[in-house]
Amino acid sequence: MKLLRLLVVRTICLSILLFAPVAATMAESTWSDPNPMRLESITEGRLFTYNSESFLHRFSYRNLSDEPRPGQDGLWGTGGSVTGDQLYVEINGQKTFRFDNERYAVIARMQRREDFDGRFDRQMVGVSRRFGSSWEAAFVADITGDKGLVDFQLEAGWRPDATRELRLALIQPDRLYNNKSNSNNKYHKAPTTAFLHYRQDLTEHAGFEVALNATPRARYEDREVGYLVDAEQYRLMGDGQLSVVADWYGGARLELENTRRDLSGSAVPGGDFRRQSRHVAVSISAPERSWNPSVGLRYFRLDESGWFGTGLAVSGHNEREEIGAFASMTWRSGENHWFEPAVFLGHVDLDRSFLESPDRDRQTSEVVGKVILPWRYVLHQESGAVVSLNPTFRLHRFAFGGGNIQLHWPL
Repeated sequence: MKLLRLLVVRTICLSILLFAPVAATMAESTWSDPNPMRLESITEGRLFTYNSESFLHRFSYRNLSDEPRPGQDGLWGTGGSVTGDQLYVEINGQKTFRFDNERYAVIARMQRREDFDGRFDRQMVGVSRRFGSSWEAAFVADITGDKGLVDFQLEAGWRPDATRELRLALIQPDRLYNNKSNSNNKYHKAPTTAFLHYRQDLTEHAGFEVALNATPRARYEDREVGYLVDAEQYRLMGDGQLSVVADWYGGARLELENTRRDLSGSAVPGGDFRRQSRHVAVSISAPERSWNPSVGLRYFRLDESGWFGTGLAVSGHNEREEIGAFASMTWRSGENHWFEPAVFLGHVDLDRSFLESPDRDRQTSEVVGKVILPWRYVLHQESGAVVSLNPTFRLHRFAFGGGNIQLHWPL
């Protein structure tokens, strides 16, 4: 029966790929911006679980606009309902205040995001200096009232023109933790995250980008409980779009994460933690056509096992595999507004087992689907600011699928 259901959904996905229009892969800032290993990642982990629809919602709420990009001035983000009491939220803001000489500047940023280790906020301020016409260096910090939790971030950027950009960063979370924190706990090796992002536009609709986010081994001692954690994390993203035939462009996006946490000591709460995440999406689109048809396939796999942290306070495993298709088009309803309807369909295999909390165990294999109907309106012609109002509807349950609001305002 399971094999038959999988065959049916793959046949439907292939039909969408062959006959329907579809959306290209959409951007997510946590993969193209520095994502440091936080203390909460090492000890707490996320506070919520994923159900069979969790990533269907998150994928359908991804940003519909490419700009502003991380590192650029602007206000942008997306927020949408994933359950009755949870939102998927990504909000970003940056403003650079240039001195009269245009060489020095003050930078202010705010970020509200989510990754596999939970939700987090960063509020950063700092200074930057230009070197020549292409390079700029900056020092920013996420400053809190607790000196031990202040993050330092060194940056360098190279942008010779509007089509090429290189961003480098070195992040030191909780840089003064051992000397300034109110906690008796201790870092034996503080986390340091290195980040690299390169983007190049080849034509108006073709280009590529790659990003690497690496945190080698960090060691933290929880003296109150009595155990040590050795942690490391590596994240890789690649995205590209090239002309394939006539006015059709092929696109592909890859997102990989490997996370490790090893526990030792007299009061180890659970087993060593391992996470592997793989997300691949391919698409073909015709952005130069009036209807902007686009179609694609995606594959997502998430494997987690061990002690999940004090947030869920459980040991066990969480394994899921998704294969699906997505399709979209653009319909102009006026000079300054338009619709971008899209459909998402996939098959989800979920196997979750928690030793300390068996009531949250789940094992399911099902087809999920969703239709989104975003209406997009230009708020400010000069900057290209766009607001998107996006009601969505489930296909597998014929029910409302949550509302989504997006704002993209370059500054």
